[in-house]
Amino acid sequence: MKILTDDCTVMKRLTRIIPFLFAGCLVFSFCAACAPGAGESSAALYTGIDKELYLTGRFDPASNDAFVDLESLGLPVRNGRQYLRREAAEALGRMYRQLKKEHPDITFYVRSSTRNFALQKHIWENKWNGVTPINGIRSGKAVAGPLERAKLILRYSSMPGTSRHHWGTDFDINELTNGYYESGEGAALYSWLAKNAGRYGFCQPYTRGRKSGYAEEKWHWSFTPLARQLTREWLNAYGSDRAAFLSGIRFAGVEHAAGLAPLYVESVDKDCR
Repeated sequence: MKILTDDCTVMKRLTRIIPFLFAGCLVFSFCAACAPGAGESSAALYTGIDKELYLTGRFDPASNDAFVDLESLGLPVRNGRQYLRREAAEALGRMYRQLKKEHPDITFYVRSSTRNFALQKHIWENKWNGVTPINGIRSGKAVAGPLERAKLILRYSSMPGTSRHHWGTDFDINELTNGYYESGEGAALYSWLAKNAGRYGFCQPYTRGRKSGYAEEKWHWSFTPLARQLTREWLNAYGSDRAAFLSGIRFAGVEHAAGLAPLYVESVDKDCR
């Protein structure tokens, strides 16, 4: 009889507890499903494009429905049409509206956003061949050693196939000099972004004080929910497989620069990891 009584007591307690356990499981499942990047299918992450082609920027964002023309969302741009993944573009739109609400006179525009492989190759090879100077140095003429030439370019420019700009998650604003963001209007803008960008899902990947990788870039911002996952995907695909990266990738100096690629892809600020 005591056993039956104890069993009844246990059953009554379970009856009271089970609804809470069930509700907790539902909440946990809901939160996990809604977490940034959680459960992102391969097709959704790569927008239906082959994984290797997407990660290395070998596609046209203007013809991809997952990318949005920023001007269509009311965002100011320079240098022609600018595209981002829809998730990043909509978050940027919300951040921009809040910035202008608090600081209506601060200038803000996107000067560069998604860059595919062909455009990044053009930027890289102009620097490699000395057409575009780097800090006053025309590297093609002044730096004879190919590895040193690659490292000089890599202070501020990614090699083709490795740029975060390939993914539709990253963009550059206003001026491409750190000095602009250290005084006057530029300092006010940077201060606001440093304090508020994270609320909208953005981080500054190339900050001061990192031990390796690109130099500081106060103008470069990244949409973390997508970029974090794509960084992992790139490193899983190419981080320890140089041959896989070199398959189909061609640009001036690739045989010298390719070994540096994983270091520069993974060397981002902790808030972007």
